[in-house]
Amino acid sequence: MFKSVMEQLAGHAGFDMTAKWRMASLPYTRRLQGLFQHFGITSVIDVGANAGQFRDQMRHEIGFTGPIFSFEPDPVLADGLLQRAADDPAWTIFSMALGANAGMMPFNVMRNPVFNSFRTPTSEQVGEYRRGNVVTRTMEVPVRTLDGIAEFFPDLAHTYFKVDTQGFDLEVLKGGCDVVRQVPALQTEVSLRQQYVGGPSMQASIDAFAKLGFAVADLFLVSTDGDHRAVEFDCVMVRDRQAS
Repeated sequence: MFKSVMEQLAGHAGFDMTAKWRMASLPYTRRLQGLFQHFGITSVIDVGANAGQFRDQMRHEIGFTGPIFSFEPDPVLADGLLQRAADDPAWTIFSMALGANAGMMPFNVMRNPVFNSFRTPTSEQVGEYRRGNVVTRTMEVPVRTLDGIAEFFPDLAHTYFKVDTQGFDLEVLKGGCDVVRQVPALQTEVSLRQQYVGGPSMQASIDAFAKLGFAVADLFLVSTDGDHRAVEFDCVMVRDRQAS
């Protein structure tokens, strides 16, 4: 009751009450809330789910309650997601990776699993990458193409597409161009400094999505090095009407 009263008082004074833990991500949260409302987003595709961080953002920060389709190839992480999804009937877990072609591929599990990738880390790591982006083991995982499973996504015209696969995003795009062309907004992780062998540059990533009719809407800092120089961003993109 006290919190409700304080929120009402703050509202009357022209302020919002925001928990301290949400402050760092508040600009990102507000931006996505606006985009979701503008485009009428009813579902989310989450490629590279890891431990479910993006789903948690959607539910607890964005306030999105619709279907979320999450893809995670690491079987240990995928099992954890399946257990968590038992309490969220609108959350579907696919224990697989997405790529340019269907099949089996070697997947690197890193010391810090947030850096898991099909790609090999470069020798010039910075910041947390230097400590956590170290291969501990490699396993074969199943890979499908996004276009090959398009039947699972009934309303692409109102779907938000998120892909974060540690240097592999454009391979996912190669196998999902038909699906991605139909979504109104998306986000992909882009790198100013290469952290994986063969990973695309920031400009190459932006250009690849631009060819499908998307324009940059916003950039949100993901990580920096020890000298506070930017390393990676979450790049939010929207359908570019001028390119149509």
